[in-house]
Amino acid sequence: MKKLCRKLTSIGTVVLIAATAVFATDLDNQDSRDYDVKVRTGGGSTTNYTIYHGSTKLGICSGPCEIEVVGVGTVKVSGKEKVVIRNGQLSVE
Repeated sequence: MKKLCRKLTSIGTVVLIAATAVFATDLDNQDSRDYDVKVRTGGGSTTNYTIYHGSTKLGICSGPCEIEVVGVGTVKVSGKEKVVIRNGQLSVE
């Protein structure tokens, strides 16, 4: 019985992690420079990041949020898009 409970708990954890990843916005910096980023959530909190050149920040927000790449622009996303910085411009895919 304990083994069954452990297996079910493990399966539940994997499903929860996978579901979170499906409903998360990623930020992909395809430029050759680093950028400062501000993420504002619907709850009013702001988190600051640095996205390094040629890197991707997975799961930068998991619900509706606003992503500002300082000096580039701001986009609003629902939490399941891919935001791309390319040639100094911001786009949502």
